[in-house]
Amino acid sequence: MFVVTTPYIPGYKIRKIIGPVYGMSIRTRGLGGQIAATLESIIGGEITAYIEEASKARRESIRRMIEMAQKLGANAIIAVDFETSDILNGTATMFSCYGTAVIVEKIESGKTSIEDYLEIFIKKIEPLNREKYLNLEEIYERLIKRYEKIYGVRAASFMLEKEIEKLQKQGLSREEAIKKLYTR
Repeated sequence: MFVVTTPYIPGYKIRKIIGPVYGMSIRTRGLGGQIAATLESIIGGEITAYIEEASKARRESIRRMIEMAQKLGANAIIAVDFETSDILNGTATMFSCYGTAVIVEKIESGKTSIEDYLEIFIKKIEPLNREKYLNLEEIYERLIKRYEKIYGVRAASFMLEKEIEKLQKQGLSREEAIKKLYTR
């Protein structure tokens, strides 16, 4: 599995964006580690006890992020970033990493990976402009699918109609209300 901090992988095309993935590890500073760190801090310099724990936590959070991506069917994670936070009044540190799970494939054509990245970026923007080419029935069906993901299959139609009615009470026609909901 590729794990990169860049938004693309040179020589590979992003076939599908699966979505965000993350990994997390929380480490406490045990009594022995605290004593060792205190002694090292008195002398000055690098606190090796913390570095070892931080390295373990980082590797563990990356491993968990990769496991999550694999469960979703990804073969790469792009745009990976890391965060650390002290919690429990400084007695523990939370290490987390996150990125975007994707499916990539080797580029066989003469295209560069930058061109592929721009193509995906355009595909994300295009749906916002495509609604003018869709008929009202197609827009309504897409809204139903979106609402099914949010509210479930049974409640999707009811919730969508409720939103349409709310917009109609504000003076929009049914067609305008449907188009407005689609562009949100």
